[in-house]
Amino acid sequence: SPRFDLVKKYPTYEDQTNNFRVDVKFKSEQMEQDWSKEFPTMLVTMRLVNLSGAGMIERTSKYLSHITPDMFANINPELAAKYGLRDGDMMWLHSPQGTKIKVKAQYSNRVTPDRIALPYNFAGVMQGVDMSANYPEGTKPYTTGESSNTITNYGFDVITQIPEFNAGLCRIERA
Repeated sequence: SPRFDLVKKYPTYEDQTNNFRVDVKFKSEQMEQDWSKEFPTMLVTMRLVNLSGAGMIERTSKYLSHITPDMFANINPELAAKYGLRDGDMMWLHSPQGTKIKVKAQYSNRVTPDRIALPYNFAGVMQGVDMSANYPEGTKPYTTGESSNTITNYGFDVITQIPEFNAGLCRIERA
């Protein structure tokens, strides 16, 4: 949370050991430090209609790939200005877990100045390294890009047993 005061007021679940063979840090991760000091920007993920679910099938269509040829982050122009970013500039987004992705800044007033929005429909690039040569011959998609899940934050829903891939905190840096 970008509001550490709320973390203290509304703590999460106690840590769990051997939860389906995995130790899960809920409270200890949340209380370890005020993550928002180093990672002040909220991030949310979004779906692109033309790339549907995870996007793998659609990214192999040259027509649908033409609509969204590059991975990007929607960023409010006001937030972009704080980092000296212009529409179309490349930027690094860093996570508290130590991972990062390199994406294009795309100005948008659809997001507030305290957050960015990332589509989750891309793959083939990992922390700035093009991995598309690893696709089997003849299967490389027409468009590749960083996966937003690389930087979504540590989290796990105890009810659904699903990892948190929809939100988190990040730090922006001009590439």
